[in-house]
Amino acid sequence: MCTHGKAIGLALLLCAVVPIRSAAAEPTRAPKPKPAQLKISGYGLLGNRELRRMLVTLEWAGKVPDLLTPTFVEDAALTLAARIKRDGYLHPAIEIQLTTTAGGQIRVNAAGLLDNPLSSELRFSKVRFIVHKGVLFYFQSLQFTGLQTVPLKQAYSYFEQTETLFHLKRGRIFTPDRLDSGIEALTGVLDQQGYREAQARVTQLAQNDRTGAVAARLQVQQGPQFIVRTVQEDFTFSNAPAPARIKIVHPNQPYSHVWQQDFVLSLKTNLYHQGFPDTTVKVTTAQRQSIAGREELRLLASVSSGPRVRIAAVEFRGQRRTRPALMKRSVRIERGEWLDPIAVEAGRYRLAKLGIFDKVDLQYRTVDEAHRQVIYELTEGKTLNLSLLFGWGSYDLLMGGVEAEVNNIWGLAHHANIKAIQSFKSTSGDFTYTIPELVGRDIELFVNSSGLRRQEIDFTRLEYGGSIGLHKYFAAQSTDITARYNYSILNALDFSTVQEVASEGLTNPAVGSVMFDIKYDRRDNPLYPHRGYKVFLSLQTATSYLGGEANFQRVEFSPSWHHPLGGGRYLSLGVSHGVDISFGSPANNLPFNSRFFPGGESSIRGYQETEASPRNSLGQLVGAETYTLGTVELEQALTAKWSVVLFSDSLGFAEHLNHYPVDTALFSVGVGLRWHTLIGPVRLEYGHNLNPRPGDPSGTVLFSLGYPF
Repeated sequence: MCTHGKAIGLALLLCAVVPIRSAAAEPTRAPKPKPAQLKISGYGLLGNRELRRMLVTLEWAGKVPDLLTPTFVEDAALTLAARIKRDGYLHPAIEIQLTTTAGGQIRVNAAGLLDNPLSSELRFSKVRFIVHKGVLFYFQSLQFTGLQTVPLKQAYSYFEQTETLFHLKRGRIFTPDRLDSGIEALTGVLDQQGYREAQARVTQLAQNDRTGAVAARLQVQQGPQFIVRTVQEDFTFSNAPAPARIKIVHPNQPYSHVWQQDFVLSLKTNLYHQGFPDTTVKVTTAQRQSIAGREELRLLASVSSGPRVRIAAVEFRGQRRTRPALMKRSVRIERGEWLDPIAVEAGRYRLAKLGIFDKVDLQYRTVDEAHRQVIYELTEGKTLNLSLLFGWGSYDLLMGGVEAEVNNIWGLAHHANIKAIQSFKSTSGDFTYTIPELVGRDIELFVNSSGLRRQEIDFTRLEYGGSIGLHKYFAAQSTDITARYNYSILNALDFSTVQEVASEGLTNPAVGSVMFDIKYDRRDNPLYPHRGYKVFLSLQTATSYLGGEANFQRVEFSPSWHHPLGGGRYLSLGVSHGVDISFGSPANNLPFNSRFFPGGESSIRGYQETEASPRNSLGQLVGAETYTLGTVELEQALTAKWSVVLFSDSLGFAEHLNHYPVDTALFSVGVGLRWHTLIGPVRLEYGHNLNPRPGDPSGTVLFSLGYPF
């Protein structure tokens, strides 16, 4: 007891003495200066923020300094004016309010700074740009004459948005640069068709400075179409006096700049692989003949290989933490090999793909005629990234969280990601550690642990566990493949006192399983797919031989297809099918949490999440052992940012596998409104149920973020 009292007294004494010593030893520090205030107004809430972020990023890489200089004010005024004009406001006025470090106030007009620049000795603590954007200039009419082989609607699309239902002014913005780029795009398409001499010029341009309306007329002269009939390829190696090899090919293709570039690149690539990095190709016209309004060409491609070169050394510059062994392994080129520029560039791509460099540049240094050094100039990225997460779901309501990423751990491009998310219905955490190319080329080894507590409609889901696996992406096939071993605890808690689930599956099992996922994705855009298709397959096998108590197999298959119909309309079809197969009685082998609980914004949309699953005799949700979902969507773009969707969701399921594939069918139809954002569509949808069961809703309003399938 006495000893304990002495310890407390000693601790109090230390607490009293240490602060006094610290205060005496350390000098008083001046308060850290606050960054200068930079404000922009007059361009709308989102527009003001975008303009300010643009200035901060361009001028100071994201961090505002303590004081602002006259040079910054003048440069920023020019940058803002150029950006606003690009948006179609051709005659903006920008008022600038300045507060000097002495507290003085200065008001200037951006246009007047050119003739009356600010004194270079001034420094500002506050700068405010007030934008008076003026009228929006837009194409009121656009006419083409002389256009023959390009559809009129396609020609319009190079100057204004045509794939929307409502042709608002924002979709028909006029600027001189946009007019020039539209003409360039139109003549580029004609060039690809073989009209190499095609020209388009503005013959009439009328601008109304009061309303912003612009009337333009373009005269198109396509000229004759050029067709390549034959190409004679003459190969000269190592500066020999005469060609060593002659080859004749018959393309029979329209002669365009794009075709010529691809043809020249194919000839160079073949010699690059043999160690001739200085290969040149000169294409000339050997014969030109006019036949039936076309110009038929016979071309001569003179190929000069230049000297054959070996790699003298592979160097890396600019890295601080990254280990040389990792970089050498990534580039896959070595000293003494033939210098192949394609392979060297592929090494640069693989370095960038590691995700630890902000910039990867490439240069060569000549040692002698037969040897060159390959030098990769590297700029390492940040080691730690923190992000705030947010979202919304009709069942979970508001979701928020934080994500932390640690890059280039140990200097070996190891990557750690930790994520914590909280919503009104669930709490989840996830940790993943990734090691690139430990077990093979382009193969990632990962270790994952996760936990989830979620309040479902009729029970509480508590799941936690971990996995270890391999991931590989096949770029040429657009295919992701993942294989992993997973061990988890799948608890189903807080059932109603009268709910009977013993016959449906295990409510607190340990599950050891191997899982295999494959995704083949040929969509044009993962956030807004309008063309292409995707196929996803997931296989899971759980058995007591893998360390768990459950014995089952789970299969899920989900293909989708998207196709544009024209006029801003898009048709999308999706199918999902899942089945749980028990090795024995489901009551003793299938986890209750592994049953299927359909419903919600990514399922049948006449129901809340999990609400469309099978019910027992008491009307409580017990999940299905197999289901099939079919979705049809027709989307119509209203503007560049908004679209309306008509959809039909058809769900079939069976509570028990002996009724495979379905014994119950539910159908929903509905309409939705979508707002296009940088992180995906924000969706407001209503699904109406055509054949609701007793206790089912007649329909459901859903609000969510992300594409449904």
